[in-house]
Amino acid sequence: MPWPPRFIFIGGSLAIDFAQTGGEGWRSRWESWHSPSDLADWAEASPDLRFRPSVTETEFAAARALREALWFTARAHVEHKAPGATDIALIEATAALPDLVPRWHGGRHEWNRDAAFAQVLSTVAREAIHLFGTDRVERFRECANPTCSLMFVDNSRPGRRQWCSMARCGNLTKVARHRAKAKGDDHVH
Repeated sequence: MPWPPRFIFIGGSLAIDFAQTGGEGWRSRWESWHSPSDLADWAEASPDLRFRPSVTETEFAAARALREALWFTARAHVEHKAPGATDIALIEATAALPDLVPRWHGGRHEWNRDAAFAQVLSTVAREAIHLFGTDRVERFRECANPTCSLMFVDNSRPGRRQWCSMARCGNLTKVARHRAKAKGDDHVH
């Protein structure tokens, strides 16, 4: 599979998966939302949402602004710094809007598919507050691969997950260790 795939869902949190879809500056090389249709594609592909909402240009702009606030708030937590007040204010204001309404469908949880996209944004913002404002934040990590900046919530029972994805960064590290060992260089960790 080519890396990165169109959408990455390794964050263990809707808010983190949302934040890791591209962005400003150096993150623009990973941009996966070029239009409202791309954002609708992301929502449909998301294992936490699984429906295709209608997205207006205004909602698309709001999603991109929320994504920036989430990214900088997440980075602040990784770096053990206080999140920016402006970012927190945007996350809180978005979370204050009505969120998605769950329903049972065939014995399974799903979201009301007629929801306004603002409800998706509110659900994402509420998830961020739940992550960063509770003990779950103690399980929030950055990938141990020094060339990767992806973040995730370690939902493993022992709480020792190191890699954004074992299939990607974990495997790259194992291969590098194996090659170094084969060359007789035991300084690779």
